[in-house]
Amino acid sequence: MSKNEFPDELKNKLDEFHVEVPDIPLKRSKWERLANWIHAPAKNPLDVLRIKGDSIIKLVLYPLVLILLICFAPILLI
Repeated sequence: MSKNEFPDELKNKLDEFHVEVPDIPLKRSKWERLANWIHAPAKNPLDVLRIKGDSIIKLVLYPLVLILLICFAPILLI
């Protein structure tokens, strides 16, 4: 028996049932795509700097270094 063949008894049982398959649209509307884009979860901005919750040193030092660079930039550019 090949993979596509069914026994007659099984075919008769399957023919007794009628299943209605609803039409499901495969392409989403523009409004639905816009809503999914708006409500998508935001990416964690600290992932770029590889900062996790337990790395308190990086959380303190990165803003401090940034402030120092901003303060000393005019002096370094002269």
